[in-house]
Amino acid sequence: MTEQQYTKLDTLLKQGILLLESLSTVYDRELEALSSKDLEQLSDITQEKMGVINKFHNFTLERVALLKSFGIDIDSEDYSAQEDNTPAAQQTNAFYAEIKRHLKELQHKNKRNEQAIYRNQQNVNQLLAIVRGHKKQDQLYGKAGASKLYKAQSSLGKA
Repeated sequence: MTEQQYTKLDTLLKQGILLLESLSTVYDRELEALSSKDLEQLSDITQEKMGVINKFHNFTLERVALLKSFGIDIDSEDYSAQEDNTPAAQQTNAFYAEIKRHLKELQHKNKRNEQAIYRNQQNVNQLLAIVRGHKKQDQLYGKAGASKLYKAQSSLGKA
């Protein structure tokens, strides 16, 4: 690739890094909203998150189109400029490494938020069971789906 092509790609990669950094802050704010159970804030954050994700998707499409216009095979797993040791190529590789780092961080934050949602769901289910008058020991099946309470099964069988 030429120096001018590296410059165009670097500009695009910087935009992608900024998008990923903003998405990271959105994930942090989402966790705060989940912890405080603020549904209005959570709804706003979800909309914002979807907007940033859509922007990143558009960034990816633009990057792919740019790489194709340079004649680079984008089907390979890692199409950074590994064989090129020019300073421009090294800078581009640094941007790619930073994008990969941000993506791994976002995967971790997404998993963390998913676990927070799951815990909240479990708490709500337990509260609903209490309100409905269900006793924990009256459950027929455990979390894994195995039989756990034979007394309740027996009374169901008699009915």
